[in-house]
Amino acid sequence: MVFGFIKNLLFGIEKVILLDKVVVVTGASSGIGLGISKELAKKGCKVILIARNEEKLKKAIESFKIEFGNEKCYYISSDLTKEEELNYCHKEIEKISNNLGQYVEILVNCAGEGPWKYLEDTSFKECYNMISSPFCAAFTITSLLLSPMLLHGEGTIVNINSPISYGVWGGCVGYLTSRWALRGLTESLKYDLSGTGVNVLEVIGGETRTEYFESNGVNSDQMPFLSNYLPKVTVDQISKATVYGIENRKQRIVLPFLLKSLLYFDFYPFTVFSKYLLQSKNSKNYLKLIKLKQNQFKLEQLQQKQQQQQKQQQQQQQQ
Repeated sequence: MVFGFIKNLLFGIEKVILLDKVVVVTGASSGIGLGISKELAKKGCKVILIARNEEKLKKAIESFKIEFGNEKCYYISSDLTKEEELNYCHKEIEKISNNLGQYVEILVNCAGEGPWKYLEDTSFKECYNMISSPFCAAFTITSLLLSPMLLHGEGTIVNINSPISYGVWGGCVGYLTSRWALRGLTESLKYDLSGTGVNVLEVIGGETRTEYFESNGVNSDQMPFLSNYLPKVTVDQISKATVYGIENRKQRIVLPFLLKSLLYFDFYPFTVFSKYLLQSKNSKNYLKLIKLKQNQFKLEQLQQKQQQQQKQQQQQQQQ
């Protein structure tokens, strides 16, 4: 292990050559997933795009063929949160792999969804969907594609996560929980796969304006105050950084740089300051609303008690 560390220090880590590698990208029909798929197709990878929206997947594949002349790009329309569709997806991936005579060497887990809501406002279905994607989808598709990587002693698993997996801000308990679960999966895989030749890369991007915010009804009032002080990240930046991380066998990529530095300041007195920065206008108003409801409840309880006392006094007087 020490020799390997010295070797890497002196000669650097051998870069992964992406040309002709078979890659699976989930959540690939839009946003970051689509951006990463595009960068990998540009590098000459044989990319398999997975998402639910078949029409968007078809358009993406056609654009890759026209723009990059990459004829070996494929798509599978599938919902990875459903067991039967997951099994169908796995069979389709195996068909493509067998036809190419290769195994899937790179997996990018980018699927995810969920509105930002408080616990009492979150339905069972919303809770289930947010845990299913990204966590369950990443967990299951990784378990299905991992064995060939281990046998060959070479491969990369990429989990695209959110800064919320390293902090807490209000009003998005289901989304936050699923992202912490994904971080737990990432850290577990890093530990278990250390020394196997399979690399695990975690990508954390700051606020990235994609379709996610609009489709899940997330507005600026729900964003933490910290977002006002950090530069926004583009899909293109995240995509290029992810591909760079794969090529150079990185274990964590964080954008922007200021966010990366903040993740390591998890001690007093910085924790006090960060707690303020992770508040949002929405969470502050939520606290005010709860306090108002508590005061109203106490007042109603007091009034009821006074009415009962008055009623008892009247009954005693009548007797």
